[in-house]
Amino acid sequence: MKSIARLFLVLLVLCSAAAAAETKAAPPAKKPNWDDHFDGVVHDEKKIGGFVGSYRWLSNFFKCRVEWEGRVYTSSEAAYQSGKYPPAERDVFTTLDPDPAKKLSRTKPYDTAAWETRKERTMREVLWAKFSQNPDLAAQLLATGDRVLEETNWWGDKVWGVFEGEGQNLLGKQLMEIRARLRAERAAKGVK
Repeated sequence: MKSIARLFLVLLVLCSAAAAAETKAAPPAKKPNWDDHFDGVVHDEKKIGGFVGSYRWLSNFFKCRVEWEGRVYTSSEAAYQSGKYPPAERDVFTTLDPDPAKKLSRTKPYDTAAWETRKERTMREVLWAKFSQNPDLAAQLLATGDRVLEETNWWGDKVWGVFEGEGQNLLGKQLMEIRARLRAERAAKGVK
């Protein structure tokens, strides 16, 4: 009886060790690249869901010159993140690419209550700057026609985007507003 129990214990230890080795050998899950297509991305005649691939320019992480409130930034993300701070503290954001700008805003303290009252207005102003100052981007935005623009994402943003089918899609809605404004301004000038 002792030998059966001992054999059972040895088998249990070996199985546990094999399972642990298998777990350690498994490669880590790959974090998607910003341009990789992922589950939920839709690019068709009715919707642009997911600002990746040929629609990467819709993302705030797309690098382009954006002048906002007297400063020049390398992206709309950097300009937007700088808006969390008083003007005297914004210069550092003019030198940052989108990802470092976002990371800095997560470590540098700011008045979150005041930010909540102005964050949507700030985004609208920054997006208008991006598209009104970059005619090629404005033309691309107008070329999306009446398609729904949705910031489908894999990082869990349900405020500015949509994650796993849920979210407010505030970025997509503001982009559609900017598109309508560009269209109206062109019509007023007699430009098609």
